[in-house]
Amino acid sequence: MGVAARGTQQRWFVAVGVAVVVMTAFVALVNVAPAPVLLISPLNNQPGRPTVKIARPDETDALLKEESELRDLRPLFLPTDRNVALPDPRLEPGRTMLDSEGLKRPGSDPEVQLGAELPPVATIGGKPAGDAGAIDAFDAEAASAGLLGFGRKAREPVPFRPRGGFIEVTAWADGRRLQAEDLPVEARPPNERPWSPLELIAVIDRAGLASPLVVTEGSRVEEVDLHFKNFLTSSYRIGERLPPGIYRIVVAP
Repeated sequence: MGVAARGTQQRWFVAVGVAVVVMTAFVALVNVAPAPVLLISPLNNQPGRPTVKIARPDETDALLKEESELRDLRPLFLPTDRNVALPDPRLEPGRTMLDSEGLKRPGSDPEVQLGAELPPVATIGGKPAGDAGAIDAFDAEAASAGLLGFGRKAREPVPFRPRGGFIEVTAWADGRRLQAEDLPVEARPPNERPWSPLELIAVIDRAGLASPLVVTEGSRVEEVDLHFKNFLTSSYRIGERLPPGIYRIVVAP
């Protein structure tokens, strides 16, 4: 036991000695650095303020001039000598091709006489073209219809038969026109207001109208729409005149 205790004490002595040597070396190393020196300058001895100079591109510094031209944004907003644009057109003095064109007919007579060159058959109001005046163009024979050989010919006016309207019925499925005829005078609306053609839809089955007539395009007069809906249903009986199906009915004045 005595030998073990002496070995432990020797190890502690060695450790303490190494620690003391390390601390002594560290303190010596720290004390070697010189102490900082503070320089206090007098207030009256202040140096002058630094000056800033702007370099201007000129012929002496070619690199600065090229860089300033490369970074110049003025051509994007203001017209300069570096903008890409065509020069303004200028009219150069000289003659044109129209200067050699004569607008006057050669001859002593300043007025052009076209009637003298026409054949005798060309007449205006029964007079030769050279002797006719402006009033001869309004002759009664000249006012009649010309170019009859192109299909224009006199037609006798046919008196318009009085009617209450015109009805046209087409099938909704294939667009075939099934009926187009005049309505009797009794179908005329009671009022005298002008009205436009109206369009109705009719659904017809074996028993007649399956539902009331539906106005899809009115005549711009409500009384006229109501009148023809009642007339086609009650008096004209459109449901008994057509086979079952859906139909488009147009009633015009």
